[in-house]
Amino acid sequence: MAGIKIAEPTLQEIVQSLLTAGRPDKIILFGSTARGQSTIESDYDLLVVENTEQPRHLRAAPYRRALKNLGHPKDILVWTMREITEWQNVPNAFITTALREGRTLYER
Repeated sequence: MAGIKIAEPTLQEIVQSLLTAGRPDKIILFGSTARGQSTIESDYDLLVVENTEQPRHLRAAPYRRALKNLGHPKDILVWTMREITEWQNVPNAFITTALREGRTLYER
């Protein structure tokens, strides 16, 4: 069964909104939408890579605010490159799957 396609203008809107909210080094769409297997209930899974010292639980707030009018569910995770490096080779870690199956939408 084919997934619901996400329109390129929507992806561009997401990237532009995220760029106004912070200084991401990379934005990756992952999960069912990136794999082309999304359904009407699917959300946008976004990994934002950013060089920050802020605690992980506070990092996504400005990005969530930037996408609040998107009208579609989203899950935004913000990781540093150091954290990704530490976890990327751990079997069954979500970051491994996100990096392997994800679609890079933006890279500085």
